[in-house]
Amino acid sequence: MATRDTLAAKAAACTSAADLFAIARDTFEAPADMGYAKELLNSAAFTGDAGAKAALDKVAGDAMFTKDFVALAIGYQALGDAAKAKDMLGQGADFAMDGSEKVAVGMGQWLALNDSAAAAKALAGALKEVSVTEELYGLAAVVAELNDAALFGQIVDKIKTKCGRAGDFARLAKMVAAGDKAKGVEIINEGAAKYGSPADLIALSGAMNEIDPAAAAGLYDKALDSAKDFTALMQVLAAAAGNPEFAKAVLAKGGALATSTDELIQLADACATAGDMTSAAEMLDKAEEAVGNLFDMRKVVDAVDKHFASDAVRIERVKGKLVKREANQAKYTELQNEEAKCTTVKQFIALADRIMAELEDAAYAGKVLGLAETQMRAEGGFHFARFKSLILGVDRLGDKEWLGKLLEESVANAHDFVWFREIVMTCANELTDAEYGKARARVFADERALGDSPYDYTKMAETVQTALGDSAFAAKLLGEAATRAKDHYALAHIAKLYRDIGDNAAANGLFAKAAAVCSSGDQCVQLASRLKAYELPASEIAPLMDNCGSQLASASDKLRWAEGVADLLMDSDWADKAYSGIAASFSSETDKKRLALSRQLRTGYRFFGPGVQAH
Repeated sequence: MATRDTLAAKAAACTSAADLFAIARDTFEAPADMGYAKELLNSAAFTGDAGAKAALDKVAGDAMFTKDFVALAIGYQALGDAAKAKDMLGQGADFAMDGSEKVAVGMGQWLALNDSAAAAKALAGALKEVSVTEELYGLAAVVAELNDAALFGQIVDKIKTKCGRAGDFARLAKMVAAGDKAKGVEIINEGAAKYGSPADLIALSGAMNEIDPAAAAGLYDKALDSAKDFTALMQVLAAAAGNPEFAKAVLAKGGALATSTDELIQLADACATAGDMTSAAEMLDKAEEAVGNLFDMRKVVDAVDKHFASDAVRIERVKGKLVKREANQAKYTELQNEEAKCTTVKQFIALADRIMAELEDAAYAGKVLGLAETQMRAEGGFHFARFKSLILGVDRLGDKEWLGKLLEESVANAHDFVWFREIVMTCANELTDAEYGKARARVFADERALGDSPYDYTKMAETVQTALGDSAFAAKLLGEAATRAKDHYALAHIAKLYRDIGDNAAANGLFAKAAAVCSSGDQCVQLASRLKAYELPASEIAPLMDNCGSQLASASDKLRWAEGVADLLMDSDWADKAYSGIAASFSSETDKKRLALSRQLRTGYRFFGPGVQAH
């Protein structure tokens, strides 16, 4: 290939005008550099040689190729013979058969005669026949010197049709940007719209960075977004050399994509090279956790020795693990074989427990539990009933950060209070770190949003008392429930819970309030039945029922009250007193007979005695 670089040494060694002209003719070979031919033939080494014209005349007598005529025209022009130069170009045009030869004629018009109009006309005609990309670039270079924007644009458009890779767009953009920066940016963006792989976007980003560094940032980000696997990300990282801020973003994403020990060590090496030892340490921590075999562990030790030789604690830890790996390799092999057989979440969790019991290798156990979690999530949405076994497995592992995330996710998805209560009870009673578990349970209970129903508060109060034994917290919740309670059922329930936590005064007050809101005989009996179910003694129920009865207005309500309460209490003395109190409310003979029969049934018999006694 004849280029300026390869021909310069030969030109310097020339001893005659004829030799120099021969080298000038070589510049017409692809990739043509006819500008260099003009430099050579306008040099003193050529024009100052008395034999220069004779050398040209000798070639002119035998010339048959367009390039020879063009070279002759440049040479004659250099010697001051413009007429001869014009004649040579005319002959060259007559001999021009293809696009490249016509381009040479057009370039000769410019280089030899400095006739920009004639050059532009000739080159415009040649453009139709030129299809080789390199020739088009050469043509563009000449047209750029002519300052013919329209023709230059046509050439660019034709080159663009031949762009089959991102790199082609990048090359074209850089050429165009030399004269029109905005157009160069436009071409880069066209390439980015057409080629979207990480490698393609990186190639375009690099070109954009040369043209407009500010605009390159968006393409770098797009390249990073397009990297969906570790291999693609490494391509992006390689291209990020010299752009430390972008490299930092690439490495951050790498930490999320990398899964194997090898990948994480690669990232650690890259971080260390970039001077980010904090991130390098983080990557090596992850690499250590991802270790799946003895060979991986050795690689981690080597990487730590390489980057953190002065970190005695880290060195001791990884080398200790290596010793354990080497000593227990047979067991590791056995458990890894078992891992390969695992197909269910239950099996993965059981294997993790074996790993901790037999090897005390939290990193390996964590990896297996990670597989369990992945499978669980693939099988369906989050539900505490399914995830509880994983949560307890992570708890046994001792990974508080992971455990906390799972618990928080559980609470966020526990729309049903039954499951919320189960989470709180699990935290309070089943986690290995009881103090941590109760603290999390307390936070969850305190942050749980409750509605306007008093039962929302009573359910939480029961949960708090059962799980945490926190009577003060429970009492606060019961107080909120009491302000929202309107009926005898809710008031009695709250009162019972107050009694359960030992606050008898609050309980008695609410029992009395429950009695006070009973507005019918049925409600009085309902309350008595509920109190009996709460195992209140009859001695406490009776006075509450007295209060209930005293509020009733109709004879039928009073009778329903007396009958129902008497049946529940089975206390003839109370019944006698109740019936005596309501007797005046019955005036008709029929009502009096009904009252008497009801009274006889409840006071004339001893339900609790050995026999029956009638009055």
